[in-house]
Amino acid sequence: MKKKIFIISCVVIIFLIILFSFIFLNTLSKEKEEKLYGKIEQAITSRTYNIDKTVQNNFNTFFSIKRLGSKIDGNNTFIYCWIQIESFYINKDGNVELYQGSSMPYRFTFEKDELIKYEFPKDGQEEYSTSLKELFPFLVRLKFNSIYNDNKLKNDILQQVEDYYNITSDKIFY
Repeated sequence: MKKKIFIISCVVIIFLIILFSFIFLNTLSKEKEEKLYGKIEQAITSRTYNIDKTVQNNFNTFFSIKRLGSKIDGNNTFIYCWIQIESFYINKDGNVELYQGSSMPYRFTFEKDELIKYEFPKDGQEEYSTSLKELFPFLVRLKFNSIYNDNKLKNDILQQVEDYYNITSDKIFY
């Protein structure tokens, strides 16, 4: 009986060691995570947009990021986030108007702390769900529902727009 308890205890301990080593070996330090998120923000900020000449008056782009997790796989580090990006301009009536926007999950791939690519789900009902499964781990996908029902990203962008244009939200047209 004592032998059986000893064997079961050893198996449980080995399982816990393997589980914890897997969890901690595949996560980033807070310092490294912050550094990589900074590079993501730089990449978003430096994107150029093709804009119609009629909307160039005080055109600006704003974004908000919801961090969803990270994963280390060999030489690659994957950062998962949901990003809402919206561009605004001042229309001919002097109001701030939405030009374009998107809100979707992204996977950023880093190699040796350098951003090498970013990906997001493909268009189309079938391709969208297939690409979601390919790009995002199950535990990351579980977080998507809470984002659909949360206005935090949108409210963050509205605050940025109000601050940038020095207006109140009733002067912003979607």
